[in-house]
Amino acid sequence: MFFFGIFGIQDKEKTIKEFESTICPRCGRLTRAELIEVYTYFHFFFIPLFQWNHRYYVTLRCCRAFYEVPKDYINELKQTSIIDFSRLKDLSYFNPNTCPRCGNIVNPNFNYCPFCGERLN
Repeated sequence: MFFFGIFGIQDKEKTIKEFESTICPRCGRLTRAELIEVYTYFHFFFIPLFQWNHRYYVTLRCCRAFYEVPKDYINELKQTSIIDFSRLKDLSYFNPNTCPRCGNIVNPNFNYCPFCGERLN
């Protein structure tokens, strides 16, 4: 967040849509997914005046998998109830210290996840 006087620039995240029954491609569980929009906006006295830098992501609740949605797939994804994961960019690999089974953050020195018992590589 950046402020000077009565002006400010801030990021905002909001859930656009929820998908009820989705199979996670990462862990194979039946889970719920959310389509999230993240954008930056300029405000005057905390009243948003204009927005830019819109980005869309899909998050899964089971293992906290995180996918970036390309701009050409956003409108189609808003209207459908099925997610085509082959069209999304997997961003889950950016945090190597997460358990592949439960998604919790684990100390990199551990051989097993303390939350679910999964063997870590």
